[in-house]
Amino acid sequence: MVEMTRRDFIKASVVTSVALAAASLGIPLVQYISSERVVTGKIGAGSSSLPLKIANINDLEPDSQMQFTMPLNPDGSRGQHPTILIRLRPELVQKAGTELKAFSAVCTHLGCIVHLEKKDDIYCPCHAGYFDPVTGEVLAGPPKKPLPEVKIRIDENGDIYAEGWKK
Repeated sequence: MVEMTRRDFIKASVVTSVALAAASLGIPLVQYISSERVVTGKIGAGSSSLPLKIANINDLEPDSQMQFTMPLNPDGSRGQHPTILIRLRPELVQKAGTELKAFSAVCTHLGCIVHLEKKDDIYCPCHAGYFDPVTGEVLAGPPKKPLPEVKIRIDENGDIYAEGWKK
C-alpha cells in the first residue's frame, strides 16, 4: 500500500477538480463548434432604423431560421442585437396562428447565442437551455426568462419586416 501525505492528497484533489471543471466547460464548447448549422441572412449589417426588412417568405424553408440584427436592444437602448427569424414547421403553424416568429438570439441565462434545432426547439448549446419556438418560453435548462419576441409584419409581396420588440 502506498502512503500519501496530506500535501499529496490536497495536490491530487486540486488537479482532479481543475480537470473536471475543464471537462465540464470543454464538452459543450466542442459540441457547439462541431454542430452542423447553416446561418444565413445579414449579420451585423443592415439598417439602423425600424421597420427593418429582413427577408422574403420565399427565402425560408419550413423548419428553418435566418439570423438578422435588430438596431435596438430589447430594453429599447441602441445596439446591434442578434435575432432569429423562424419559419415554423407545419405542425406548429396552427398552434402559433402564423408561419413566422422572431426572437432574440441571446439566451436569457448567460448570453450565449441560441439556434433552432431541426424538428425540435430553440436550443442554447452553452448549458442545454430549450425554448418554445412558438412562444419563446423556457422549456428546459437553466434559463429562467423567455426569449424577447420581435414584432414582425409580412407585406403583400411576401417581404418580412421587423417592427420592434413586443412588450
